[in-house]
Amino acid sequence: MLLVFSIITVSIESSSFLKKTKITVMLITRHLLFIGFGVSIAIFAALIFQFSPKSPSIKSTLWTKEELAKYNGTDDNSPVLLGILGSVFDVTKGKSHYGPGGGYQHFAGRDASRAFISGNFTGEGLTDSLHGLSSVQMKSVVDWRDFYFRSYM
Repeated sequence: MLLVFSIITVSIESSSFLKKTKITVMLITRHLLFIGFGVSIAIFAALIFQFSPKSPSIKSTLWTKEELAKYNGTDDNSPVLLGILGSVFDVTKGKSHYGPGGGYQHFAGRDASRAFISGNFTGEGLTDSLHGLSSVQMKSVVDWRDFYFRSYM
């Protein structure tokens, strides 16, 4: 690898001797070495990116309440979906819990974020509205959403 050298001459006046002293300072600037190092890093990063394990692609979909309601577990040919904090999860593998007759059937086919911490599984309790919740209650809802990310993604 080629190194580029720069020579700098500096004049310094010495106050005690009142004479000029020339100091020659050789600075080694390794421009090409630096560039080579940068290129090596870029190649290494590209190789890591190319051969890193790929996560499964997750299809992002926006759901209306009406669309989500169709996936409540009553149709054996459709998945069972559950929403929390705007995230929708396919909970079909837990259909015995989330489908008709299951203990958590009230969560299927809707975003009932508030019910996760209120325990109100009827009427107005089955809503995505979090208005009026304390920060502790909000943290609990976030923890529930994290559970679904770990268990159903």
